[in-house]
Amino acid sequence: MAESGDNGNGRKSARSLVSTLVAIFTALGIALEQLSTGQPASLARWVMLGVGAGIGGIGGLIAAGRFEGALQWSGSAVSRLLWLLRPRVLTLVGGFCIVALAAGYTVPTAIDAVRRWRDGCPRPAAVRVLTSAEQLGAARQLADDYEAFTAAAHHGCPTSELYVYPSRPADARDAIGSGWTNDALRRIGPRPDVWLPDSTADVDGARDAAARFAVAVPFADQRSLGASPIVLGVPAIAVPPDLADRTRELTWAQLWDEVGRRGWDVLRPDPAVSGAGSLATIALYNGIHADPAGARAAEQRLERSLDAGGFPLADAAELLCRKRIGDPHRAAVIATEQALVRFNQGLGCGLDQGPPDSEQTLVAFYPTDTIGADHPFVRIGWDGTAATTTAAAKDFGAWLGGDDGKRALVRTALRPPPLFEVADPLTERFGAHAGIAFDRRPPARDAVAAALKRYGEARRPGRILLALDASGSMQTAVDHTGTTRFQLASTGVGKALELMSGRDEFGLRVFPADGRGAGAREIVPLGKADVPIGGVPRARAATDGLARVRPAGSTPLLQTIADGVRDAGAGGTPDERIASLVVLTDGNDTTGRPPSEVDTEVRGKGVRVFVIAVGEASCGTFGLRDIATHTGGACYDAAPGSIGDVLQDLFALLWGGEA
Repeated sequence: MAESGDNGNGRKSARSLVSTLVAIFTALGIALEQLSTGQPASLARWVMLGVGAGIGGIGGLIAAGRFEGALQWSGSAVSRLLWLLRPRVLTLVGGFCIVALAAGYTVPTAIDAVRRWRDGCPRPAAVRVLTSAEQLGAARQLADDYEAFTAAAHHGCPTSELYVYPSRPADARDAIGSGWTNDALRRIGPRPDVWLPDSTADVDGARDAAARFAVAVPFADQRSLGASPIVLGVPAIAVPPDLADRTRELTWAQLWDEVGRRGWDVLRPDPAVSGAGSLATIALYNGIHADPAGARAAEQRLERSLDAGGFPLADAAELLCRKRIGDPHRAAVIATEQALVRFNQGLGCGLDQGPPDSEQTLVAFYPTDTIGADHPFVRIGWDGTAATTTAAAKDFGAWLGGDDGKRALVRTALRPPPLFEVADPLTERFGAHAGIAFDRRPPARDAVAAALKRYGEARRPGRILLALDASGSMQTAVDHTGTTRFQLASTGVGKALELMSGRDEFGLRVFPADGRGAGAREIVPLGKADVPIGGVPRARAATDGLARVRPAGSTPLLQTIADGVRDAGAGGTPDERIASLVVLTDGNDTTGRPPSEVDTEVRGKGVRVFVIAVGEASCGTFGLRDIATHTGGACYDAAPGSIGDVLQDLFALLWGGEA
């Protein structure tokens, strides 16, 4: 009986020994798995490693010639430990366990590799990321970094695919606030899962829009990713020695006095299309304590600078790209530190041209009372969003809040909270200073509203002459109902005219003047928007006049541009209004005039030319893009269905705002 009891104890001891080995080597395998991948080990691999460890331990005991003895092993714990510590036992058991653990680790990896070779990577979760045009390059850089991070953690297979696309800040606010209607889908694109606006002010605007539309927008997560102060970027060659060491000492008022004293031209992104432009306006107005007269004086300096250099009415990205192409007056720029640094890096213009030369490089002046863009991360939990997409959006946000994500944010020239250590490119090498202090809080809603209202009152009114193509091709139907290009354009004009203020001027003509294809015919003469024509409001006279037009004839496009610039520029000075010629056409010029001749003729006349090309027309033909760009205007290729949208966006940019 005693022998039977000893055998039972031995078997129990052997089972205890094997269980201990399995537990020890399973834990070791799991630790190795987590250290090598950075991810928790899967349940399947736990089991594989545990079984492997057990087999290895038993195999080692057999090889040691002690298995039977171990099964019948009895005695004190000390004697058992001494037996295990024998060199031969340790070597064989350890060796077998290492081999088994290696097999348990590599076999599943090999199976995964074969599966990826056969089937490719699993389809990543799609996440739609909305941002501003100014942030598009930086946001895509973050998306690329995150996708690379997930791929490195999953054997080369990214778990998320981020589609990043831009929208004007005002359009984004209204689209999100409305619950993303079909109109938002058409104008902007798909409903976003993540929104990366420039400022919390944009989020506040979306909440205000949601209140107007009576829509409950499901903001699931919101926090600041990183801040960027509003600075004055001065070309390095223009920085005087007495200011070179004072880039962080002056207030906005002192810096603006220096601007006037030294006669610098100063550019600012247009607040109508730029979040940074709105913040720059708030920072400047607050800093110089601008009353209505002070605001108008500031706007006049900014407007003269835009006109003198032929700069577009655009966001910071487009403004800086235009500055890179040509800036005869070496203008300073009010922008975010991020925009300045990325300009100095040679990023953001879609051209692989490297950093600017030393004369073009911008040096950042940091007013002591400046504000910053806080760049929030906003996750929106729309109904019907796939669970995989929601999880991927959450993971993207978590990564941005971790050290890897914050380092990626620094690489895009943002300053992550809380006081995260920064390095290149936020250094003097790229015109910045690593150690600066500024107010990272977003401006209060009331301050934003007050500053933008004052801007609307202070900006110069618009003087717009619209020339609408009424050639035979404008009779082309665009849908199954028979709606023509001319009818779509007429409808778009009517909606755009609703944006006029009483301070603006407007005129309308169509070309050709008749079926023979020459000249242009006036529908509404240039005049103040609030002055009726024959007792009929000017906007109503325009739409009624268009309804009577019957398109026919050819397209005297270039002559219409030359004549329109002459007429739009007559009466008044650039300081008093912003004169523009807007031409909408669907055809090629039939006058035979050389485009270069017209380009030279319209330059420097104080009139911006904007061309909307639809149908067979293209900005790339007849020098249209060059003609528009050289006057500080722009050319837009548009589908017939988007004519109204382009007209409304353009007229909102050109009208003077407050009545």
